[in-house]
Amino acid sequence: MLARTLARPLGPLGLGPLRVGLGQRTLSTASSGDLSDLGRITTPSSFSVAVPAQASDVRGYAPGSMPLRSDPILELFTNMLMRHGKKASAQRAVSSILGLIQGATNAPPLPQLQRAVELSSPSVRMLSMRKRAKTVMTPRALTDRQRARTGIKWLLKSAERGRKGGVKREDRVAREVLAVLEGSSDVFKRVEEVHKIAMLQRSNINAR
Repeated sequence: MLARTLARPLGPLGLGPLRVGLGQRTLSTASSGDLSDLGRITTPSSFSVAVPAQASDVRGYAPGSMPLRSDPILELFTNMLMRHGKKASAQRAVSSILGLIQGATNAPPLPQLQRAVELSSPSVRMLSMRKRAKTVMTPRALTDRQRARTGIKWLLKSAERGRKGGVKREDRVAREVLAVLEGSSDVFKRVEEVHKIAMLQRSNINAR
């Protein structure tokens, strides 16, 4: 019986005769002599995996490349120019101001307005704080929105100089924006004054 067992062909790993079921037929290495059917059985069929389309392919643009609906500086400028809740009137005034700036500079007006607001904006503000028995001035850094708001407020306040002469508000604001761009506006005096005081009082920056 041992001789018959040794005479039988073994599988690839020597674990006994190799038999593979294929439907109702049984294949054996002793009878077939090759492994072609085994390769056809054990090889998995090729299949394709569905890959989701990229957002840029579907929409035609990348989600992060969409421009803002409205410019933050222009929106803040419009809100600060508004009086008695009449935003439509303020928007018409801003459109007139931008038109005057474009006519004077022959350049896109929005970047000019943004530049003027940036030049008019201080970096810090001064706070009066009680320290023991005396009051000290301490500088505090401003956020971007706070800087822009302060710069617009100072710019509009400087534009009030020609109010008694009967000059329209749109013309006065446009002239002040151009004066800031030229470096001849009084806004720079206020910015330099605040920064100078902040430098002198920088030792009180940690006062609480």
